[in-house]
Amino acid sequence: MDIIIGILAFIFALGLIICIHEGGHFLFARRAKILCREFAFGMGPQLIKKKKGETVYALRLLPIGGFCAIAGEEEENDPLVETKDVKILLEEGIIKKIYLNIDNDLFDDLPTVTILEYDLFDKEETGNLFIRCKYKEANASIEAMNEEVTYPVDPQAMFVFTKAIPATKENLPKEKKQKKYTTEYQIAPYNRTLNSKSKGARALVMFGGPLMNFILALVAFFFSCWLTGYSDMKSTTLYDTPEESPAYIAGLRDGDSLQTLSASKKDHTTYTVKVNSWNDVSIFMEEYRTDEDIVGKITVTYLRDSTTHIAQVSPQTIIYSISMVEDISQDGIIIGPLAEASKAYKAGLREGQEILAIDGVTMTSWKDVYHAFQRNVEGKAMTLKVREKEEMKEINVTPYSKELFDKTQSVDIVTMIMGISPTIKHSFFKSFPDAGKMMGSSVVSMVNTLGMLFTSKEVGVDDLSGPVGIFSIVKEAAKSGFATLLYWIGFLSVNVGLLNLLPIPALDGGRLVFLGYEAITKKEPSQKVQTALITVTFLLLIGLMIYVSFNDILRLIGVK
Repeated sequence: MDIIIGILAFIFALGLIICIHEGGHFLFARRAKILCREFAFGMGPQLIKKKKGETVYALRLLPIGGFCAIAGEEEENDPLVETKDVKILLEEGIIKKIYLNIDNDLFDDLPTVTILEYDLFDKEETGNLFIRCKYKEANASIEAMNEEVTYPVDPQAMFVFTKAIPATKENLPKEKKQKKYTTEYQIAPYNRTLNSKSKGARALVMFGGPLMNFILALVAFFFSCWLTGYSDMKSTTLYDTPEESPAYIAGLRDGDSLQTLSASKKDHTTYTVKVNSWNDVSIFMEEYRTDEDIVGKITVTYLRDSTTHIAQVSPQTIIYSISMVEDISQDGIIIGPLAEASKAYKAGLREGQEILAIDGVTMTSWKDVYHAFQRNVEGKAMTLKVREKEEMKEINVTPYSKELFDKTQSVDIVTMIMGISPTIKHSFFKSFPDAGKMMGSSVVSMVNTLGMLFTSKEVGVDDLSGPVGIFSIVKEAAKSGFATLLYWIGFLSVNVGLLNLLPIPALDGGRLVFLGYEAITKKEPSQKVQTALITVTFLLLIGLMIYVSFNDILRLIGVK
């Protein structure tokens, strides 16, 4: 069931992000009266298509992207350059369709002409699209035979391509053959192409995709914040305590009201905080984590049904820098469940192992482990001595540095938690600034991550995720609830928007660079050079996506 939910969530998230992105290009192109031939989700062969107006809306086989086919975005081929004999469809003396495969008998009732001269582009924008032609003898009436005729061409005229019909299909009705074995392609006069528009209009078309991604992110973050709510820092009452949390295991439940928190110190004194608000809980936990003299369990005094109770909570240690957690169900320094993609698992650490020493220093509690990793801010290699059943092992692991976490994550490299939360408030108006903060932190995180790809040895191409990795993230997010899924949709939408603004020719940012070059030099960049650069970088990006997806699959099956 989780797989089905994950697939549905992945299709919803990716489809929404891609459609919104391409919808941005489409919206501004249509606003500028540019011809948009196709609006597609996915790449590869078409599975479903529906034409509405001038645009074909299509679902394609491979869900790895999408596109909006904007006339003039790339150099367009002229089908008539090497084709002189065509069939034409006339309506009231105007050419509506031009059939390029005259040997196909699907349209043998239409006249065949030899093109002598034509202009279907009208660079000077005179409004005069035409074809001057001569009828082929076999199809001409006696009056038209050998006469030159000039016909106006509809600005929305279609090129029609026909495919060879398999012998096994020849028994189909002619109308079905025409529908199944023909493809139509609308002509694009100059005034309907991207390059005919002002630099501002072209820039909006290019920037429209990322812009809509940022708008989607803000909307997703807003609803995520609204649904999730925010902590009531004036509260002392527990809310939504997970069953697997240290507090729940110790006996605390939702609705309990905290009174005091205390813990013993090595000098046999007690550190105690009276809880008047949730800020007091934060102050206590910060002192508990950082003061190496505070040891042992946390004594929690709380009210339940107007009766005072006491619980002994053993906080759980989480080492984010290697993705390792404490097994709170057992005594001793026992490692809890590990994700196969974690640094801890890749290094050889396993669930159930007992940590005895780190870098030669004996560990007596998880708090010792906490401080050992907390002090390793530079991400240096560490040697962990562990016991697995009766076997002793020494395992080397290299944590992520604090610098990397500060730039790319919203958590510290290590923490200790009781697993408690205060009551939640929901505020429509507070969700607006919170969404803005999420947007800002997502942008900073993305920019820092991209920067560290080139400046840090800790982050490399192998750490990137493609569609398979995104599927894993979205699947886990969906399991946590719709608000979490919305957060990840926002975060991924920010990523897509920023990535598309990179100055790479195949991406929107590269096209904006070409436009900037034109604005500065007052010269249009060579269309052939642009097309070549776009093609090469597109193929490189596809290669990178295949490589990243292959790594994702290896991580998924536990090979890497």
